[in-house]
Amino acid sequence: AFNTMTQCMVNQYNDYYWEEAGLNVRGKRTLAENIADNGGIREAFRAYRQWVDRSRGGVEEPLLPGVELNNNQLFFLSYAHVRCNSYRPEAAREQIQSGAHSPPKYRVIGAMSNYEEFQKAFKCPASSVMNRGELSCRVW
Repeated sequence: AFNTMTQCMVNQYNDYYWEEAGLNVRGKRTLAENIADNGGIREAFRAYRQWVDRSRGGVEEPLLPGVELNNNQLFFLSYAHVRCNSYRPEAAREQIQSGAHSPPKYRVIGAMSNYEEFQKAFKCPASSVMNRGELSCRVW
């Protein structure tokens, strides 16, 4: 079962083509970090929702004025925004060829597209690239 679940993730990430590098992500090379990204966002979101329930009695934090996002959406945005990077082609190729992590863009797309709470927060339709549905990969 574990090998089947990890192979799902290897295949998912192998399919990501990073334009900056002109190469596909290496799903096997980046597997450990992809598992960590996918599991980590689930646990972090669970902890956040638990904090809202226990510390705030289930009452949501006040929304930011002028920002048209709810708190769950802001949680996921906070995860994604730290992955905003740009790479020169040589650095991107080096990242693919020897890096332990997937490119930042695919660290976000990969983990979020596998996570039903993200899809609920943003109402991603079944046809969305951000909603893998039954094809979602989950190890933990």
